[in-house]
Amino acid sequence: MALTRERKVELVQEYGDKLGRAQVAIWTHYSGISVEQITLLRRQAQEAGAELVVVKNTLIRRALEENGKPYDPEVMTGPCLVAFAYDDIAQAAKVIADYARGSQERMRIVGGILGDQLVSPQEVQSLTDLPSREELLARVLGGVQAPVSGLVGVLSSVLRGIVNVVDARADQLKGAEA
Repeated sequence: MALTRERKVELVQEYGDKLGRAQVAIWTHYSGISVEQITLLRRQAQEAGAELVVVKNTLIRRALEENGKPYDPEVMTGPCLVAFAYDDIAQAAKVIADYARGSQERMRIVGGILGDQLVSPQEVQSLTDLPSREELLARVLGGVQAPVSGLVGVLSSVLRGIVNVVDARADQLKGAEA
C-alpha cells in the first residue's frame, strides 16, 4: 500500500524529531527477521533508552537533510532498521550489537550518526565498550569522594595528635601535683 503525501510528510517530521532528540542513531540492515523477533528487540532497546524504527530510506534521507545531519547513501539501501538512542548510548549500542552478533547475519550494523558525525560500524561497536551511565556516575562520585575522605583523614589525625598532647600534658600536671 502506497503512502499518501500527507503520511510521508508526517514520517519525515517524526524522523526529524527522533534525530533531533537522539544522541546516536545506529543503522542496521536486516532480512529474514520475524515480526516477533523485531518486537522483542524493540522491547530490549526501549529498556535501554532507545527506539527502533523500520525506516523508509528516501524519507529518512529527507529528514537528515532538513536537520542538517550527514548521511551515507550506501548505508541507506535495502531494508533498514534504525535505533535512536536517547539516554544511555552505550547500553543501547550493546543491545543492538548483541542481537546483530547472534542473528547469524540476518541483521548487521552498517553505520550510524553520533551527534553530527558519521560513524562506521567499528565505531558503533566501540560504543558498546563504554561504561554505562550509572557506572560513569559512580566513578565520578568515587573520584570526588576520595580526596574528601583523604582530607578528613589528615584533619582527624591532626586533631588526634593535639588531643594526645593535651592528654599527656594533663597527665604530667597530675603527676607534679601528687
